[in-house]
Parts: sequence; structure tokens; C-alpha cells
Amino acid sequence: MLIRIMAAAIASALTISGALAQDGARAYHLLPQDTHIISLSGTFLRTEIDGSVFDANVLTPSYRHSIELFGNAGSLLIGMPLGGLSGALNTRVGTIELETDPAQGDLFIGGVLGLLGSPSLSPAEFAQYKPGARVSVAARLFLPTGDYDSSRVLNLGGNRWSLQASLPISYVLADTMIDPDLTTFEIMPFVQIFGDNADPFGPASLSSQDPVFGLEGHITRNFGRNLWAALDATYEFGGETSTDGVARGDAQEVLTLGATLGVSLTSSVALRLSYDEVVYSNVPESDARTFRATSALRF
Repeated sequence: MLIRIMAAAIASALTISGALAQDGARAYHLLPQDTHIISLSGTFLRTEIDGSVFDANVLTPSYRHSIELFGNAGSLLIGMPLGGLSGALNTRVGTIELETDPAQGDLFIGGVLGLLGSPSLSPAEFAQYKPGARVSVAARLFLPTGDYDSSRVLNLGGNRWSLQASLPISYVLADTMIDPDLTTFEIMPFVQIFGDNADPFGPASLSSQDPVFGLEGHITRNFGRNLWAALDATYEFGGETSTDGVARGDAQEVLTLGATLGVSLTSSVALRLSYDEVVYSNVPESDARTFRATSALRF
């Protein structure tokens, strides 16, 4: 029974960490110089694996500040998830209920730097700029600062560091960045690498995980100046875990499809709603659905 619990918990943890690391449509949209964005994102994830059910309800406050580096636009990011996890494990002897108290997750810091088609622009220049192809480089580092207890099956903190690196690429069809008919085609190859957990759940003394590779894509379009929508897709593979150097054979391959709706409530306040679900997974009898709601204040 312990092996079954560990396998379900590991698979659930991979899904949860992947959902929190996703960026979403227009995450790397060009910003004017010296823009500040404070956002609050709610992620509500349900994962079902072989009759077991896991829920994650997480709020993530974050702060983003646009900067100029070598004449190109960039930004710095910091944030930290807060929330709780719960689960109902299906075992041979019955259902085991699991739940964590509200706690903090792992602090993350990150940055983005434009490489092509990303000039640093004043607000006036931004309004007149004719976009096109853009290429950026981005990274996000998760630090082992979150709540963790090796005696619990579920933890919001990972007790390890991880680093996600990506190459956001987009093509923008518009006369200016504020064109009411603006359309984007976005693709982002990424990789996430993980440090070791020296105090894992169960009898092992060390757990590790192979890198997760993936490709995230979005097609977005404005419908006037205050509304936009997107079709979203993410493909991920890899992430096999090992305990004390012994591979578990649990590498995952997942395809997720979804949609996003963005609304500008005022010139400085925006709301974004997105939903996605797994349409293919190599994990038998598994499913995952995620709803996200994000409010952002820009100044």
C-alpha cells in the first residue's frame, strides 16, 4: 500500500508543480519602460489518478517590474504560492483522506530579456510601435522555502530547488501594440530541472527527478480594446523520479488543451480567466483539470 500511496503522491506533485510553473498566454507581452504589475492568481487544480483524487487550491501573489538592459526590454519577477492540498487515496483497504493546513509554497524569482524585436520603449513610443517577430529568454528559480514535512504525503513546498528556463517566441499581427485587432502566435520551448530532496516521504533517504521538457503554445486575438481571448496548448515529457538512485519508471508524457479570456476593467486593472484539461497522458486512468483566475494592477 505504501508504494501505491507514494506513486500517486509523486504523480500528483508533478502535475501540481507543472501547473504552478506554467506562464500562460501573453505572459511575455512587450511592456513599456518602468511598468509595475502586482497580480494575484488563483489556481484550482483537480488531479485524478487510478481512483485517487487530489485537489490544489493555491493563491499566488507576484510582482513584475519592466527594465531596460542593453537597449532591450526585460522584466524581473518575484512571487510565492499560498494555499492548501487535499486528497482521497484509493487503496485496497479503503479510502485514505489527506489534507494540509493552509501554508506557503516555494518562493520564486525570475527574469526575462528580449533578444529580438523587443526594444525598450517609453509609453508614448510603445503606443506607436509596430510589432512583429519577438524572441526572448526567460528563467524562473524556485527556492526550497515552502512548508514541508516528510511525514506527510502531500506538501506545498518541494524541499528542493528547481529552475525553469524557456525561449518565448512570438509573432504579433498589428499596426501598433494597442491595435484593437492585435493577434499573436506564441510558442515557448522550455525545460525544468530539479535539485534533490534529501528528506523525502517514505523510507528512502534521497529522491531525485530528471528534467521535464515541454512546449507551450498560444494563439491570441483582441476583440476591441478591452477584451482578448486565446487557445492554449502545452506538451510535456520526462520527469522520471528516483529514490536512492533507483529509477521508478514514472516518466510522464502529457498534452493539455485549454482557453483563456482576458478583460481590461480599467486602464490599469485587468482580469484573466483560463481553463485547461489533460487530453492525453501516458499515466493510466489519470485526468487533470485546472482553472485559473488572475487579477492584475498595472502602474
